[in-house]
Order: sequence, then C-alpha cells, then structure tokens
Amino acid sequence: MFLLEKAEHDITKTLMVGLAIGLILGGIIGFLYSNTTEREQSFPSALEADQVRVTAEAYINQNMLNPGTSASIESITEKSGLYELEIRLTGGAESQVVTTYVSNDGKLFFPDVIDMTGPIPTSPPTTQPSSTEGGIDMKALAGDDPSRGPADAPVTIIEYGDFSCGPTAQALHTVEKVLENYPTQVRFVYKNLQTMGGWSTKGMVAAECAYSQDTDAFWNFHDNLFHGRMQGTVTTANIDSQVLKWAEEMELDTGAFKSCYENQEPAQEIAGDIAEARSLGISGTPTFIINGRMISGGQPYEAFWQIIETELGRDVGDITAQIPPDQGTGGTCETQ
Repeated sequence: MFLLEKAEHDITKTLMVGLAIGLILGGIIGFLYSNTTEREQSFPSALEADQVRVTAEAYINQNMLNPGTSASIESITEKSGLYELEIRLTGGAESQVVTTYVSNDGKLFFPDVIDMTGPIPTSPPTTQPSSTEGGIDMKALAGDDPSRGPADAPVTIIEYGDFSCGPTAQALHTVEKVLENYPTQVRFVYKNLQTMGGWSTKGMVAAECAYSQDTDAFWNFHDNLFHGRMQGTVTTANIDSQVLKWAEEMELDTGAFKSCYENQEPAQEIAGDIAEARSLGISGTPTFIINGRMISGGQPYEAFWQIIETELGRDVGDITAQIPPDQGTGGTCETQ
C-alpha cells in the first residue's frame, strides 16, 4: 500500500496509513544497508541529507498525496544506513507527523520500495497475496523468484531465509531431502529475509546477481553460501573475493556480475521480499509456507512430510512408523 494513496479518502484515513509504516519498518530498517561499517566504498554512496530532503518532499507532494493534503519534511537523520524522515502531513484542520525512510542514495522510498527516480507508479504494488490456499495465493506469492521443481506441482513450498543465519543453513539438509523425495510433486521457491548482520546483505545481493544471469547459478550460490555458513568458510572478510571466484568458476559474465554486485542492483527486489515477509507477519528465518500453511524454524522432515502428504490427499497415519526420525534444528534467527 502507498504511504498516501491517491484516492477519495479523507485525511484521517490517510494519516492512519502513515502510522502503519512503523509496523513494517522494524525489519526493513535492517535491510540492505544495516551494517554501514562493513559496506565497501564500491557500494552506492550516500547523498547529502539536504538533497534527499528536497527530492523526497517534492516526490511525496507531487505523486503520493490525497487532494487537499500537503507534506513537509520536518527532520531528516541518517540511521543504520538509511535516511529517517519525520514528515508532517496536513489537511484542513488536521495535522500529524509520520516516520518513513529513504535509501541513502536517495532512490528508494519505504515501505513500498518505490523507485523515486523511475516512472510514477499508477497503482500500489501488491505485497499481500489474495486468499486461496490457506489464505495465500501461492502462485502469486511465488512470482518469478528462484524456484526448483515443476511450476505446476501440486505443492508449493516458499522459504524466507537469510544465507548467514545458522538455522536457515542447517535447514538446507531438510529442503534437499524434500526435493529428493518429491521431485515432481513439490515446487520450492526461495525468498530473502534479512535477520543477520555480517555478510548477510552481500550474500543476498550476490545470489540475486547470479540469478539475473542464470537460474542454475543462483542455486549454486544458494548452496555455496549455506555450506560456507555451516563450515565457516564464508566470512565478512572474504565474501567479496569468494563470490567473484564463484562467478568465474560458473563462467558467468564476471564484468556484469561485478557491476551488479558492487552497485547492489537487486536492492529493490530484496527489499520487496522483506516487505512482503513483514506483510505476512514473518519475522524469523527460516520460515516456510507450504500451500498456505506456515511453519517456522528448523523443523524436522516429519513436519514437511505430514503437510505434503496431506496436501496430496494421502492418509498420513502414524508418521513415526513410516519415516526415519529427524529432530531438525529447531532454531530461528529473528530480525532486530
């Protein structure tokens, strides 16, 4: 939903929408720019606060307000690599201050991840899926994100994960087991949700840059990053050299990959995943949605097996007698 939709609403409703921002941005503030001390100089440079103030205020007033409502930015401060804006909305006799954020390069406006340098959106982006399976339209939610398995599989599993999260990395074994046992019945989709610091941001960016060139390359990065997390071979100190090495080994266009990686070109896509997760009430990794049924943490294989078998219309009976025990990892990484 837009911060302020161009619709026939009164300012009271408009201000209520503004207040909702705070519920979403708790996670987005930790988005791609959360660890400013670890960002390399090759990543996008920040604009001066005054430049962002002018650009954002003009964009809001021209494109995002209901008739009869105006906005003025009362303060702008840098926080966790983003610019925090205190915006006063005024309409008639009513006035209220709301908080929102803009990326420090002055391009992206949160929580809707609007590119202020691109064409003016004509309708709000959809992050809350429509109701079908378990209240969630799995096909719409999956979108064009990286996937394994048939597109028309009867069961879709969507994971929200963080490559640098231990429990998410440990859940890789369970996911691989599911895909091995259900090669034609399950489609698996991966989405980003940042819950960690360190090299989390760069891992997400690198995998998405690989995906922009080749789907198989994404899954190779996906597996390499998780194995690197578990084995301790991927670190904040070596992440840049590691991902470039993998790009070369996979025979990607290394020039295009390096440019994509250093300029954080997938930033908007990743931010969209994060906002989407928030809209679904997801705050930890790993979280899985199986045909609309949500399970959190490193759950054992049995948990997946039971839901998949039920979705396939089979009688699960006594699952402990049918499959080997698997305790799972149990834990989650929670957004700060």
